[in-house]
Amino acid sequence: MINFHASARDIFFLLFVSFPLSGPMAKTTAAELRGEIVDAISGERIAARLYIKSESGSGNKGTAEQGPWFFARSASSDGSAVTYRAQRSAESIEVHTTLSPDPFISDLPAGRYTLTAECGKEYQPAKVSVEIGEQPASVSLRLRRWIDMNALGWYSGETHVHRQVKDLPNLMQAEHLNVALPLTYWVTSSDTPPSQGDKNSPAIKPELIYVDATHVLYPMNTEYEIFRVNGKRHTLGAIFAINHKSVFTEGVPPVAEIARQTHEQGGLLELDKHNWPWSMMLIPIMKVDLYELTNN
Repeated sequence: MINFHASARDIFFLLFVSFPLSGPMAKTTAAELRGEIVDAISGERIAARLYIKSESGSGNKGTAEQGPWFFARSASSDGSAVTYRAQRSAESIEVHTTLSPDPFISDLPAGRYTLTAECGKEYQPAKVSVEIGEQPASVSLRLRRWIDMNALGWYSGETHVHRQVKDLPNLMQAEHLNVALPLTYWVTSSDTPPSQGDKNSPAIKPELIYVDATHVLYPMNTEYEIFRVNGKRHTLGAIFAINHKSVFTEGVPPVAEIARQTHEQGGLLELDKHNWPWSMMLIPIMKVDLYELTNN
């Protein structure tokens, strides 16, 4: 029997406001930087999140708006690399690559760089600096594990996932996330049913997807995050229906029918950011099963 521990981390983030990172390289372009990320004890390569930051403070084009960040790619034809870039404010910028457990490559202009690797919450981050010149360079980042929760019978899960299902096999391993429930259906207006939502992910069968023996995801989950009622701004907040079997064809409110269908299909209901005007009504009417301790 699996003990399921619902992690409260918001590793898969909600807003994806991109800022440009592409463009011609600076005039002085070094040979490839090759590297690997390994478990410090076993020496085995592990999947991880990688940040590459120029210590000179400039990115590919050497401009302030580019930022000092660079991406990596997998050195293996069977490997995978998923890039992520988000700017939520002037102070909140995130640029990284999640990598499969394979060597990686990055093309960098000459200069000095800091590389930081992370793998979920069970490994301590590793950081190294490297000088890039005209010759190929190599680097190894060694992550030290401080606890193994799976060995203790605990498995991490995330119910608040706004990332594409196709990217999740890579992301889950790099973040050491055992169970993911991506919100493939997402509506923000009371008169819009999930079947007609404008924020939906591509349609997918309601079947469990096995990444490997300890990483699984279930792709049919719905978020009702209501910001407009009858065409007018009226913030109600969010309720998640997770692990249901069919696409809902009703909007909310009213909410009782969606609650009935969710539970009838073996799903669960979860409160998100539960300080909205209707939160206290949702609990008794919908018979909510879960609530988040820490919200985005």
